[in-house]
Amino acid sequence: MALSDTKLRSISGKPYDGPSEITDAEGLSARITPTGTIAFQFRYRWEGKAVRLTVGRYPAMSLKDARIAVADMRELYGKGINPKSYFSSPGEDITLQNCLDEWWDKYVTGLRKNTQVLYRSVVYNTMYTQFKDSPVHSIPVSQWVRFFDKQEKENKKKARVLLIQLRSVINWCISRQLIPSCEVMKLSVKTVGKRSDVGTRVLTYSELAKVWLALENSKIHSSNRILHQLLLLWGSRLSEMRLATISDFNMDDMIWTTPSSISKMGNVIRRPIFSHVEPYIERLINNGNHVLFPGMELDKPIDRSSSNLYMAKLRGSIDLPEWRTHDFRRSLVTNLSSEGVPPHVTEKMLGHELGGVMAVYNKHEWMREQREAYELYADKILWNVEKIKNG
Repeated sequence: MALSDTKLRSISGKPYDGPSEITDAEGLSARITPTGTIAFQFRYRWEGKAVRLTVGRYPAMSLKDARIAVADMRELYGKGINPKSYFSSPGEDITLQNCLDEWWDKYVTGLRKNTQVLYRSVVYNTMYTQFKDSPVHSIPVSQWVRFFDKQEKENKKKARVLLIQLRSVINWCISRQLIPSCEVMKLSVKTVGKRSDVGTRVLTYSELAKVWLALENSKIHSSNRILHQLLLLWGSRLSEMRLATISDFNMDDMIWTTPSSISKMGNVIRRPIFSHVEPYIERLINNGNHVLFPGMELDKPIDRSSSNLYMAKLRGSIDLPEWRTHDFRRSLVTNLSSEGVPPHVTEKMLGHELGGVMAVYNKHEWMREQREAYELYADKILWNVEKIKNG
């Protein structure tokens, strides 16, 4: 039977020979001694074991307050947090796993898919099983140091990225008062691992021509080849091109629009469809697939690993100093700058937002100037292609 204030008042402080426990609802019950001492308790299971947690004593705690407390505990339980933390200081029993779950559910799920994949592959998957049973605020800095020492031995660059992302998670949890503090915040990013190398490779027109010829002569007849030919001429990011669909290409106005959902910075990017790439785009559209560069399945784009593997094999066939696909972007900007193309145009070609006041007020995209720059760049590369062929 459910509890009531009338029932509890009739029992409290008086000799009692009835049931030792009276249940209410939602796991709340009242334990009663023969002398009439009443204790509210919350019953639940944790890690496969039955737990009986004392909530308070009647009449110091009213029945109404006991029900409110149990409702709060059930909410914690639903989040995977042990209800006993209700009586602790904020965050006292919250583990790193709890922090990661809260951060993921309430913050990361609202980010772009590419960013979610990055966070999951680095910080979420790596840290989820670490310090599993320890309240995150009580992990001493010495343990964090030992952990990152081990990470450094495996991969110095990843160790630094991992710390940067973990600090971001912890800072989010602290700002929302899930935990009071965490000793990992005492670790300086500069003292852990090393930062990723800043690329410096710029391919000359003749080197770009050699890559173009290698692509042209590739025996692998897949959309991977056209994908990388277009990357070389357009200088876009791999994901912007790889995930492109037919609907992104306006063949009336000759504009390729990359939606914010797949651009790295979350901005809409508009680039001209210039004469050198037009026949390739028309051919891809005429294939009738919504996905422009399908992989093994026609309705799904080439995955990143397949794309990287394709170019790794291609690099081995070309006698050039080490280079990467991402170097196409740097090569485009550097070579066009030497041709006198102004920075605001090359920044738009890369898909970057302009800085300062211009980012707020100037929404012009210099489409004509972009088109002229792309035409110039492609002409230079293809002229070198013919030179090598006739050479």
